[in-house]
Amino acid sequence: MVDDIDDVQSTAEQYLDNRLEQYRSWYDNKSVKMKKRYQQTQVIAATGAVLIPVINNVSIIVPIGNLNVDVAKFSVTVIGVAVAFAIALEGVFHHREQWKNYRSTEQYLETQKQLFVHRIGDYAELDKENAFRLLVNRIEGAIAEENAVTLNVLTRVESNNG
Repeated sequence: MVDDIDDVQSTAEQYLDNRLEQYRSWYDNKSVKMKKRYQQTQVIAATGAVLIPVINNVSIIVPIGNLNVDVAKFSVTVIGVAVAFAIALEGVFHHREQWKNYRSTEQYLETQKQLFVHRIGDYAELDKENAFRLLVNRIEGAIAEENAVTLNVLTRVESNNG
């Protein structure tokens, strides 16, 4: 228990600057990265899905030594593998779910910070010590929940196949 109002203020400022902002920033960065990865896999899959039927309907024969190689057929195969690989990676890493989870956690942390700092909502009627306790409980709960959700998302494929 913090005895002095100044100690509560100092502890709260340290918590906001160190713990809360560190995690909020981390979730923001991870969200941006996961969104980019998700969009990249979607672009690969969509582009390949459009190109395969087009390339499949042409025949481009290139003589290589004594062989005549159908470049179009080879290209369709390579593009098909790339599409399958992109879709498989999304199925393993769940970039979309991670992106959404990280973004929502980051937004929740920022919202709680603003409500606490400006004494709005549930923080409005509380003294500094109880408001700080509520903030810490909510932030730590959100971090723990996000960790559990991420673990669940990343292990979901294994449990469905087991």
